Amino acid sequence: MSNVAKRRPNIIDLLILVVVVALVAVGVYKFGVVNQKESAGVTAEASKVTYTAFIDDVRMATVNALHVGDTMYDAKTNTYIGTITDVQYAPKMKNVIDNSGNTILVEYPEYYGVTLTLEGNIIEKEDGYFAEGTVELKANSEMEVYTKYAQPKMKVTSIDICQVGRI
Repeated sequence: MSNVAKRRPNIIDLLILVVVVALVAVGVYKFGVVNQKESAGVTAEASKVTYTAFIDDVRMATVNALHVGDTMYDAKTNTYIGTITDVQYAPKMKNVIDNSGNTILVEYPEYYGVTLTLEGNIIEKEDGYFAEGTVELKANSEMEVYTKYAQPKMKVTSIDICQVGRI
């Protein structure tokens, strides 16, 4: 039989064990308890808020894939950010230079700009507005989002502070 099996733990082994257990306990507390309270906005109350977003340079297939009533999620966190309440689109327009050197506005074929109106549970914190308490919504901020049928990049254009209703 080897000496390792008969060896008793010394003070160094016990200290290492205590440090590892303490680190695991701190990690569980930090990521399990504290972050859940912060992300849920324990001190704030969620409100149904309407906000608008713009999706640029998409084809008609993406326009047709965005439906009123679809739920939208943040692609990075998979967090629900709202439900589409209105979809409007217009042809993409670009400035080009004509033969005489003048700049004219022309339609960019087969590309569209989409304006979405979304309604979601927004929590107002001292740092800003957060969808479901976790995803920050700022005017002119771009974010990767997805619905059941499309995955565009949208830019939040405005947040209507007049609250639709408390949750």
